[in-house]
Amino acid sequence: MEKDRYIKGFRLFILIALIISLFLNVMMFSKINKVEDDILILTDNQSMLSNNVNSQSGMIRQELDQFIEQQSWISPITMETDEKQLANGSMDVIFSWQLKEFHQDAEVMFHYKYGEANEFTEIPANEETEGMFQVQIPVEMELKPEWQVSVHESSGNSNSSSQVEVSEQSKESVKEDPGNHISFFVSVSHDGMVKHSEKQSEHLDYLGTNNYGSLFSDVNLNEDEVRLHVYYHNVANQENIVEEVNLFKYQNDTLIEEEQFTLRNVDMRDRPFDIDPFEQYDNMRLVIEVEYTDGTVFEKQVYSNEVE
Repeated sequence: MEKDRYIKGFRLFILIALIISLFLNVMMFSKINKVEDDILILTDNQSMLSNNVNSQSGMIRQELDQFIEQQSWISPITMETDEKQLANGSMDVIFSWQLKEFHQDAEVMFHYKYGEANEFTEIPANEETEGMFQVQIPVEMELKPEWQVSVHESSGNSNSSSQVEVSEQSKESVKEDPGNHISFFVSVSHDGMVKHSEKQSEHLDYLGTNNYGSLFSDVNLNEDEVRLHVYYHNVANQENIVEEVNLFKYQNDTLIEEEQFTLRNVDMRDRPFDIDPFEQYDNMRLVIEVEYTDGTVFEKQVYSNEVE
């Protein structure tokens, strides 16, 4: 009997301890959940505060920009082009702006420098409406695709590949052509005082890309083997696309072989062309030629290991 009472007492003690432990755990979990809720609320408040600060900063910047523009005596100069005229190799570019402080007897001049010209050319501006001015200048440019070249050389002793120095020399695009760059500003003269607007500049490179898309040539040199790939990207869904790609192999200035690339997928918008691998040779110079639907042809040297 004594033993049974001891066992019952022990069980009662264990039960009470479990109940107390369960109660404490429930209280602890409740507090943890409350802390987590507080953290979530704090995080949400911090996020809302950050968004409000960013929004207010953006509004302040916008208001400041508008204030600065309102205080300026001249609006930004806008440029308009008519790409349809480029079929003849030239087009008229129209520049427009507004003078907010203008005297009828003031002399308004437009200054521009196109391509590699060293000096600015100035022409009188035409007042279209009160305070609104415009000039029209002819521009000649050679339309061509954006064409980038990348050369990679890898060694049979290593799985890694490194881009050789010639790739940096060959990697170029029409966007870097100084002949497509135009700088301009406006001057206003009145009562012996002359004011100049800030100089602005525009690139006309996009006109060539809009007409002929972009090209990427990949040259891979692996020990004695050469692999070439050409990718054409149709930027604006033109009907005038690259139809044929040819490789001219030169040894110094002597043409030794001509090969045609194969179009791997006719249905892709980005047309991939490649050619069978071939062995390197001394004084190797590689030139790629692309021909478009309208018969226009462009070519580019993509690699040279000539020894001078």
